[in-house]
Parts: sequence; C-alpha cells; structure tokens
Amino acid sequence: MFRKIVSNLSFSPALVGQLGFYAKRLRQEEATRKLGLIFVVLALIVQSLAVFQAPESANASSPNDFVYGGLGKSINNFLAPYDNNTANLKDIMTYMGISREEIASAQYGSFITGSKISWGHNSRFSYTQGERSVPITNASGAIVTTIYARPMTLLNGSKARIYGWIGHSARVGWFAVMQVCGNLVTNAIPAPPAAPTPAPAPTPTPAPTVVAPAKCNFNSSLLADSKDCQPCPGDNTIWIKDEKCSATIVQSKAAINVTQGSVDATTVTANGGDTIAYTITVKNTGLASTDTTISDQLADTLEYSTLVDNGGGNLDATTKALSWPVVTLAPGASQVRSFVIRVMDPIPATARGQSDPTSYDCHMVNVFGNSVDVSVNCAAPKIVEQVASQLPTTGPSENLLFAGVVLAVTTYFYARARQVKTEVRLIRHSLNAGTI
Repeated sequence: MFRKIVSNLSFSPALVGQLGFYAKRLRQEEATRKLGLIFVVLALIVQSLAVFQAPESANASSPNDFVYGGLGKSINNFLAPYDNNTANLKDIMTYMGISREEIASAQYGSFITGSKISWGHNSRFSYTQGERSVPITNASGAIVTTIYARPMTLLNGSKARIYGWIGHSARVGWFAVMQVCGNLVTNAIPAPPAAPTPAPAPTPTPAPTVVAPAKCNFNSSLLADSKDCQPCPGDNTIWIKDEKCSATIVQSKAAINVTQGSVDATTVTANGGDTIAYTITVKNTGLASTDTTISDQLADTLEYSTLVDNGGGNLDATTKALSWPVVTLAPGASQVRSFVIRVMDPIPATARGQSDPTSYDCHMVNVFGNSVDVSVNCAAPKIVEQVASQLPTTGPSENLLFAGVVLAVTTYFYARARQVKTEVRLIRHSLNAGTI
C-alpha cells in the first residue's frame, strides 16, 4: 500500500490525504510493536532467570532416601554422609559389603530397571509383593536400623531408565547409587555377612572319676537341676532353647471406610472428609514367649490425611511412625490396636514424588504384614499428571532460544515500522515544500 501511494503521488496530489491516514496508522502500529517488544524483553529476562536459578521440584525428597535431597552432580555428596555415618549410611554399605573405595570409583551413567532391587529406609510394599526387611548391624553386632529391599518394577516399572553412579563390589557384584535419592540398587539381596569365628575353647583338665549326676530330660548336656532344664512353653516335649522353640510374630491389618457405610476401605475411593478406621493385629504363632513393639509407619497415609484418634499410641512427628509400648506375647496370644484417620478436605494436589514415585500418587498405602491400599479421589490436576506422566522437555536452553527468535522477529517489525514512518514524514515534507 505504501509503495502504491508513493508511486502515484506525483500524478495525483490528492493522494496526500491517504498518505496522512497511512502515517497515522503507522504511528499506532509503531506503538503496538514497541509495547510488544517491551513484553518480549521482559519475558526473555524471566526465562534467563531459569538459567541462573534452576527450578526444583516441591516434592523432590523423601524420608525413604539414603541421602535426603539426592546427590546432585557429584558422588562426593554420597561420600560425605557416608564418612559421617549419617542415617547409618556407612553401617548400611558396610553390611552390604561395599567399601568406600568401591563407591568412590563408581562412574556416572544410567541403567534400565529390569529385575533389579532398590533399597530404602521406609516400607512401601508387602512381603507378598516382594519387599523384604533387612536389619542392619554395626561393627559391634548391634542392630542400628532396618532397611527395605523391593523390586524396582513396583516403583518405576520394568523399562524405566535410572541415572546414577554405577560400580562393582567384590562381594555383591554390580551395584548403583541413584542420583535422585542416593538409594542403593543391586541385582539381588546379599546374604548377611559372616559372623566372626569364636576362639576355640580351652582343653579341660581331666577330672577324677565321680558318680554322674542326673541329666536333664530335654538336653542331656545339662544337669537335671539346671535352671535351663525347662520345657518349651508351647511344646513340653522339647527343650526351651531348642531352635524350634522360638517366637514367630505375624502382623496383619485391615481398614474400613466409616463414612461410606463401614465398608472395606480398599474397595471404595476415599473422598475428602472421609473417616477411615484401621485395625492392626500382632499374633505369636511360635512356641515361645517374646516381647514385641507394635509400630506402624504412616508416612504415605498422612500425605492425604490427618490422625484424629491415635488409639493410645504415640505418633513420631519426624518419622510418622505410630507406636505403642512393648507387649509380651505368649505362644498363640495376639494383641490388637486401632486408630482413625480423616482424609483431608480439600485433597492436596501436590505433584508426585521425584525421588519416591509412591509419594502423592493418589493412594494411601500402609504396610503392616499385608499391604492396605486405599485410593483417594484426587483433583483434576492429579488426573492429568497420571495420564501424561511427563511433559515435553522444554528446559532453559529451549526457552531462551524460542524467546530469542521471538525477540528478533519483533525487533525487525518494530524497526521496519519506524523506517516506513520516517519515509512518510520525509515524503510529506517534500510534498509540502513543492519538490515532488
């Protein structure tokens, strides 16, 4: 349009009115493009902040992590808590048979989950699902903590690619330390380390021949009047210290949704404000009495609920474990404990855990012998998260490149509008001066 008006202006001076209208439109267009240029520059500044201050997930860590917050970009972030034995990390790795030198020589890389075993501080699945608890002992042989091994397929699926430091141990073979949480990954659960060989007993000095006293009916190596000559409480035909005379604690759990008609809580979806009552049972199916502590880990359950009745137990605010005093269980005896939780209303829409995929996954999973899985009626954003587990990769580099292209295009059109405006002003000046 501009070229057409200018080319015909010398033949038809009346077109100067259209030229004036065109100049007015150019001023408006210049103002619009200037405003657009300002907003593009501001957007570019905001995008550049992601380069200097990278965003972090609001749910990137979990109490299940060996190294809380993950390792970042250096294996030294694992070796530092190892040297300080933070959360018994050194005791765990020593028990596994993995030395500091083997950890330090591990190389950064990736692996596919497949049939590998991952380890963590908290129980997430039941025994029937493949999870196993392993008590960890220190150099003195005392139990200092318990960790849990479970198939990685339960957490990540069988084809997920996991990043971390991969190494080799003389005792357990291939192992890896996950970058996102510092948890150990192995191909199998290693056998407990061998107990130290006891010193040989000194050779007794031959004693003079005497009349042999009466022997114990349950163990011929004992005298009849020995305090250890006692029958097993659950079977009076065997010795109290026989391998068969031991306690076996069986744990079980059930939950009912009181709000929805006192039905099995695992068969319905819990809504905000629902009240759910849990019942846990411990039973001694062995032949000997034993002392046991009743403790239930509620970390996953309390992500979507609050404890409204602790049933006489004590909730640890840090570990989220609800525990009761030690009880003595005779053979065949059982103890029952109950507590009540209420689902939060509204239900949180917190993103799924980065280091622990079972965190904020719209399920309240609780393991006490068996696993009780209660589905939660999550909000729409969580449904989108489950359908599209990962958005397209658009990191700071891609965003800066896109913003740079938009800035270049906007600058070009803004400069062109200024140029045309200047040309119109010069042409109108020349026309008024009579040079055209």
